Amino acid sequence: MSRDSAIGTNIRETVERLFRDFDARGGLKDVFLVACGGSLYELSGLQHLLRCESRVLRATSVTANEFAFAAPARANGSALVIALSLSGGTPEVVAAAKKARELGASVLAIVGKPSCALAESADESIVFANEASGAEMDYEQSNIAVSLRIGFELLRLADGYGHYEKAALAFGVLDRSLRGMKKQIQRRARKFGEEHKDDRFIYTVGSGPSFGAAQTLSVCIFMEMEWIHSCAIHSGELFHGPFECVNFDMPYVMFMGEGRTRPLDERARKFLTKYSDRVTLIDARELGVSILAPEVEEYFSGLYTWIAAMEYARELAFAKRHPLFERRYMGKVAY
Repeated sequence: MSRDSAIGTNIRETVERLFRDFDARGGLKDVFLVACGGSLYELSGLQHLLRCESRVLRATSVTANEFAFAAPARANGSALVIALSLSGGTPEVVAAAKKARELGASVLAIVGKPSCALAESADESIVFANEASGAEMDYEQSNIAVSLRIGFELLRLADGYGHYEKAALAFGVLDRSLRGMKKQIQRRARKFGEEHKDDRFIYTVGSGPSFGAAQTLSVCIFMEMEWIHSCAIHSGELFHGPFECVNFDMPYVMFMGEGRTRPLDERARKFLTKYSDRVTLIDARELGVSILAPEVEEYFSGLYTWIAAMEYARELAFAKRHPLFERRYMGKVAY
């Protein structure tokens, strides 16, 4: 995967080591994606990839504390648990990793720093780059990109995935493409911030590989960081109840993915723009994901829409004069 990329080589070798260990246990059969909050949602692209492409591996997403208290029966010696945490110390994720190993599963930790409790509780760990420090980062090393790399490596080993090299080429152009996209949307993001700075409720809508972006924007940005009431709605579920709340002054952020679930998003977009005057579109196709090979662009569209959404989030925080990392309860009171 991206032969000239150090992180690509590291991930390939790490996954190969884990995969070989399963040979003596009858092979790898299940992959559990375990995290909390935004980290869990940011693994949704990996779940979508494995669910759509693997005939061998079963991918299941489980919030960490539920895994720790009610571990799936298939979390055993034929399972790989992929656990993600930015701090590497999220108590629920560490507990889930320890529980997984007690049950005989192997654990691969994706962490924001090398020395942490989660890495120590795992069989293997991979460090991703992040923007928490405010420093420039290589988007090829972001947590979503790292999780997708792991997925493509698993597909290569388990299924003999036929589009592996096309995925490798995609990783090679990600950083340049995403940086260009960010510049392209700055004016729109600034307008979004000004127009929504006084809103008390904002819905998000999306599907497939971009539903994770809709969830993260709703839960992590609007609710956690900006204290705005919100709810993430799957495009396919909009017409099974939630559309009754649509009105012309209710704001929505509509994520448009690329690939097989796009018709769901198109249907939702058509309805929302007809009955609401406050719909913001974040469209992976318009953002540039189509420069990637058509066989794999679907799986990268969630990364494009999320990086774009973060620009909107920053401008919203600036317009509200409410820093993204301000908290009332998190890390401040007992819970």
